[in-house]
Amino acid sequence: MKINLGFIGKNIRYLRRERGWTLSMLAAKTGMSEIPLGRIERSVNAPSASAIYSLSKAFNVSVNTIFAEKHESLRLHRFEDEKKPFLIATETEDPFTPKLKSMAKDIIDGFQALEDICAAQKHAKIPLFIPFEADYQGMEKLSLNVRRYMGIEHGIVFDYFELFESQGFRVVAVPMPKGIDSFCYYDPSNQNAFFFLNSKKNPERQLFHLTYELGSLLIMTAAIQKKEILEKHIDDQKTSDKKPFTHHRAARRFAATFLMPSDAVIDTVKQLGIRQKQWSYNLLLRIKHRFGVSTEAFLYRLDELNLIDSSLVEPLKTKIHKHYGKTDFGEPDLSRRLLTPNGRLWDLVLTGKELKEGHEEVVEIEKILEKWKVVKK
Repeated sequence: MKINLGFIGKNIRYLRRERGWTLSMLAAKTGMSEIPLGRIERSVNAPSASAIYSLSKAFNVSVNTIFAEKHESLRLHRFEDEKKPFLIATETEDPFTPKLKSMAKDIIDGFQALEDICAAQKHAKIPLFIPFEADYQGMEKLSLNVRRYMGIEHGIVFDYFELFESQGFRVVAVPMPKGIDSFCYYDPSNQNAFFFLNSKKNPERQLFHLTYELGSLLIMTAAIQKKEILEKHIDDQKTSDKKPFTHHRAARRFAATFLMPSDAVIDTVKQLGIRQKQWSYNLLLRIKHRFGVSTEAFLYRLDELNLIDSSLVEPLKTKIHKHYGKTDFGEPDLSRRLLTPNGRLWDLVLTGKELKEGHEEVVEIEKILEKWKVVKK
């Protein structure tokens, strides 16, 4: 019986593209010829034991990583192999260009150097290994546990950037290509992370993706701890269709419930005395600003918590989508959320410039940050 080893070629191609290497560059690093390498990537030929060894050394990953049969398994192996900060991706295709990765590396290196120069704490204050059940309710409980660790529980937060940075996280707002909203690098040595957000996006989108990346990170660290992959089918409450509960879907659920805790939304609606049939478009816009989320996300949450009459949902959704279509997903009533981007990063720059030892290095780091147009306020 012929065994299909096509996943090996796909893994090799993924690892190569992730690093921004061409096939000829990989050939040079492994001492192999480009044509045989291409045939291995296309799954025409199976690699020899010596080829696998050379490839694992070039990629700096374990042999198990190359032999991972599923993409989720490949990411888990990489997670265990790496010690330096590395990218956590939730999609099967890597959308990042070599330039974007170069930017991330420069900023990460600069951030860590500043922490060293200023003798700043590198560890996150909250644990990054938190058990949870892999379902919608489990993700909501996880988000509430994280809020408790952060000391906010059901409270409404007005500057999530400041909150995350007060927990020791590195949050970086920087211009990115249109198709990229955010990405996260996990720092296993320091049990911390770097959250990169596209500064061109509106505040609501930035907040959602900040919390999405935190959820993605917690899902990955829990999977490593349990040696499990998050991929199962559950019954969707609204459609009764069985949908795969993937890493991506779980992270989105975490973000929504983190930004809109059920008790906080329910209490807000009750305090204002808003009844199910009283929701108007203007009232929806006004209340959603309290949570810093998109209008559509808030409408979905109201519906999920049975706080709005079902007959109002579709007309409101239609009006929201009409606005999104005209403004390229701009928020109705603009944005009222005030954020303080890169506060910790630029505070470290100013602190470091006041020190005699390391002053010159800080000046060079500042130039690198300015080169990548890291938002400065």
